[in-house]
Amino acid sequence: MSRRGLLTGRKAPVIRPPWSGSESHFTERCSRCNACLNACETGVLRAGAGGFPQLDFTHAGCTFCYACAAACPHPIFAERSARPWEYQLALSAQCLALHRVECRCCQDVCQTQAIRFTPVLTGVAIPHIAPEACNTCGECLRACPVSALSLRITHDR
Repeated sequence: MSRRGLLTGRKAPVIRPPWSGSESHFTERCSRCNACLNACETGVLRAGAGGFPQLDFTHAGCTFCYACAAACPHPIFAERSARPWEYQLALSAQCLALHRVECRCCQDVCQTQAIRFTPVLTGVAIPHIAPEACNTCGECLRACPVSALSLRITHDR
């Protein structure tokens, strides 16, 4: 659990590398050789429980470079042309802006401008997520001081 997770009481869900398929597909085929960890250009991939690779957004975001998949010696990963994963960005009620505290850390790091703030007459601008613009890279998760953002699976794996 991250330090922030310890303070907020939330444990982040396990997110496997992009293009790795379902949890069962991945864990049945992964030999835990660490080839993907060594190939990761941002260091977002870390060894998790049982030695299986997982993304740790406290260190970096994912650039979807496909280096992890290309380095894997096993037939685990889908083709790069496929969707990398089935996640969407979610905002919780812990967001500082929703509590009238000015904070735009997530917007500042969002390269795709998927997080936008709408001004209001009586206070702090309110955040909105544009799902069509979000690539689910995770940079905003790292930037949020209260862990108000998360990636949620869009359907059962």
